[in-house]
Amino acid sequence: MAEGKLIMTIDTIIRRSIDLHVHIGPEIIPRKFTVPTLITEETGNIAGMALKNHFFPTVPFINEINSPEIILIGSVVLNNFVGGLNPDGVYAASTLTKKPFIVWFPTVSSKQFLSNSRWEIAPEWVQRQDFFARASKTVNGIELLDANGKLKRETVNVLKAIKQAGAILATGHISWQESLKLVKAANALGIKKIIVTHPIYQKIAMPIAVQKHLTTYGAKIEHCFSMYSIDNIPISEIASQIKAVGYQNCIMSSDVGQTFSPSPSIALKTFSQLLAREGISLGELTKMLVDNPQELIAI
Repeated sequence: MAEGKLIMTIDTIIRRSIDLHVHIGPEIIPRKFTVPTLITEETGNIAGMALKNHFFPTVPFINEINSPEIILIGSVVLNNFVGGLNPDGVYAASTLTKKPFIVWFPTVSSKQFLSNSRWEIAPEWVQRQDFFARASKTVNGIELLDANGKLKRETVNVLKAIKQAGAILATGHISWQESLKLVKAANALGIKKIIVTHPIYQKIAMPIAVQKHLTTYGAKIEHCFSMYSIDNIPISEIASQIKAVGYQNCIMSSDVGQTFSPSPSIALKTFSQLLAREGISLGELTKMLVDNPQELIAI
């Protein structure tokens, strides 16, 4: 396919896509968009977005927003800032929306993340003179497993809350060993909507064999533009993992919202063009950008 026609076709796919990983402000980390400015930027460019904030639930951010042309999905991230493995946080989010929403397991509060980082929130992420960055070793990192390697009671209680709320589970920045046990337990409880959050991320580094295994429990493997644009993972490696796990088991997200990153639709367009050059077909892109995300949010 000629380059010009390819770009036009990808544009059409992106307008139908659902980006299930977009960072939104206000937040401790500066963000490019608030909900109103994001809607203004992306109306007509994308079908929907799930809005993520490491510190605050986003369901209230969008609850009073009327955006008939863009589907907005809220979320809660189970970091220390909302009480960690807190089923009440899941319940509270569920009372404010009739739409599906995402529950991310810990990200910057995950023991796995903190063990591989100097800072909980790196000073260069904030770039503000009055910001006090906490060293990772001083922060109580959240672990999902007990000393015997079994899921903690708090973890199981959160899974039960996700099941009751009909929410989408996303694994966040926990270790791949934790993800393995979490997804198995979620599936056993009847949780059908599961996203394995960017397992290619260097701080997670989930083996391909584990990714494949998790898809047998119905989990979708997430690949994010940010892994290429920010974390410098070669696009060939991302394409290779998609091919190994199977596009039918994957979703594509942007994971943007940083002040220096492009808008979600532009990020997904660039991501798609790069993957197309690595042999990912338009049909495969459509499955990962449109069909699988729509299935997760039950459209």
